Amino acid sequence: MKTLKFICTIVVAALFFSACERADTPEQVAEVFLNHLEEGEYDKAIEYGTESTHEVLETLKAFGDMDDQFGEAEDFEPRKISDVKCDVDGNIARCTYMAEDEEGELDLIKEDGKWLVNMQKEAPFDESF
Repeated sequence: MKTLKFICTIVVAALFFSACERADTPEQVAEVFLNHLEEGEYDKAIEYGTESTHEVLETLKAFGDMDDQFGEAEDFEPRKISDVKCDVDGNIARCTYMAEDEEGELDLIKEDGKWLVNMQKEAPFDESF
């Protein structure tokens, strides 16, 4: 009986940890990040970004909060993100994706073994976003 409990505990723990697993490929990180951004979930998107990306998203979030405060927020439908493809060169990845019918690009870097979106203040988005 103790062996059965032990095995069940191991199986449940394995399932729990696999369910909580972060996105770990550049494609997965880019897709999760972009979907959070499309939904306006900046706090969730920040989890997938570098410090520079955090700063950019905090600024975007502040602008969104201002729109809400002044009643200027527009209703929008999040675009569907698809066809995420990344070219990896060492610790740098350049990803392309489709947001509905527009193509976009996103840069990622690998820090401490994790892929993170790397947006710069100078040019946080290309023309598609």
